[in-house]
Amino acid sequence: MLARDLISTVVPILHPLDPGSRALRLMNEYHLTQLPLVLENKYLALVEEDDILDLEDPEIALENMEYNGPKPAVAENAHFFEAVRLFHEMKLAVLPVISHEKEYIGVLTKDSLLTALAQYNGVKEHGGILALDIDPRDYSLSEIARIAESNDVTLLSVNTITFPSGRLEVLLKTNRQELHGLVATFERFNYIIKYTITEEQEEDLLKKNYDLLMNYISM
Repeated sequence: MLARDLISTVVPILHPLDPGSRALRLMNEYHLTQLPLVLENKYLALVEEDDILDLEDPEIALENMEYNGPKPAVAENAHFFEAVRLFHEMKLAVLPVISHEKEYIGVLTKDSLLTALAQYNGVKEHGGILALDIDPRDYSLSEIARIAESNDVTLLSVNTITFPSGRLEVLLKTNRQELHGLVATFERFNYIIKYTITEEQEEDLLKKNYDLLMNYISM
């Protein structure tokens, strides 16, 4: 999925002649702390709420402000993983998308990226989750997939996280709720099972919390 596939058509743009007060009003209305400054389809800067709040006169035109900081943007044909990286590293509220000719096309929002991540990670699909604790030198996706296939389990997504200790957590989203057989097979191949989560476990937890709340109310 490319950046251009996730562009929001709702987020407004700012014009250099707009006063700071209008920028603040739009940011408040759309619950954002940044908005793109655009002139004749050219992306000029990403206006920050804090910079406007620092103005002595909120009616000053945005073109009179200094924009010496970075001008984050992502190309329309960039993969959305690149957009996720920029959002994280630069702590963005929105990310402008530009064409090959550097023309402004639109922005990406956190909501659009979360939706894409959910689709890629199988979040919407029913199935259990299994996490493995692995030494990076022993990581073999082909072997993990083979073990899953031998248990008639389909891996809907595979994600890895490297911790400061150097250990690797491999998170498997599966199409199966019952994972005992898969866990036993992994353990037979000397894999360390960090944890498992199934929808039944989540439902049991919700029921337990509900019962506790009802008991509290009845006291």
